[in-house]
Amino acid sequence: VAILAVGASLAYFTDTDNATNTFTVGNVKIQLIEEERDGNGGKKEFTQNKKLYPIVGSAQGKDGDDQSNLDAIGVPVAKNYVDKIVTVKNTGSEAAYIRAYFAIPAALDSADPSKNVLHYNDGNRYLTAEENNNKPGWFSTAGYEWKWAETPFQATIDGIKYNVYYADFYQAVPAGETTYRFLTGVYLDKSFDMKDDGAYAFGQKLTLDEGWDWSKVSCPVFAVAVQAEGFGSASEAMDAAFGTNYNPWGGAATNWQ
Repeated sequence: VAILAVGASLAYFTDTDNATNTFTVGNVKIQLIEEERDGNGGKKEFTQNKKLYPIVGSAQGKDGDDQSNLDAIGVPVAKNYVDKIVTVKNTGSEAAYIRAYFAIPAALDSADPSKNVLHYNDGNRYLTAEENNNKPGWFSTAGYEWKWAETPFQATIDGIKYNVYYADFYQAVPAGETTYRFLTGVYLDKSFDMKDDGAYAFGQKLTLDEGWDWSKVSCPVFAVAVQAEGFGSASEAMDAAFGTNYNPWGGAATNWQ
């Protein structure tokens, strides 16, 4: 499964000067970061073209709470779990609002999360004892650091239908700083089975798009940023800069919620 990453940046205003006045204008720029555990307590750049196998064990388990060990970052330890640790860094000179998108092939996704063929874990972060009533531990950033839309919209990418999930970081990100994790990883449901006549999950044969190729399945990620100056929220900034119902992969977005 090839998992792709695309970053985008946009300056909402342009440089301006004239004979009598000079304006110093900042820039908005971001870096989309995808990482995985390196097996030695650290992290490394995400490896593309990973193979997915049905998960063995629980995808909800946590590694531990030793902050000195980067391997203990709240990622499940189940066999065949695929790390996809996504953050976004503000590399520009100005504070910026950030939105991130994550697209899953619609054939592998369901309105009922318990019936998803391809699952994903939201990001998480570690709370110290001081931050969490003397009980240190991990918690999901969904609804806290990242404000996820309630439902995805649908888009077609390279001829394949996708459900696109997206979230805004809860506050403007200062220059030089990085968001908490947007995603932690993905895994294939244990019910998945490849038979002679096609792929099955939950005892049902999957209905796949025409032209589907299991060797080229992708889950792309896209991030956008807008200057924080002048805007009161991420959604306000995004609508002003990109327009409502924005689809970062181009074309019409349907069932927009």
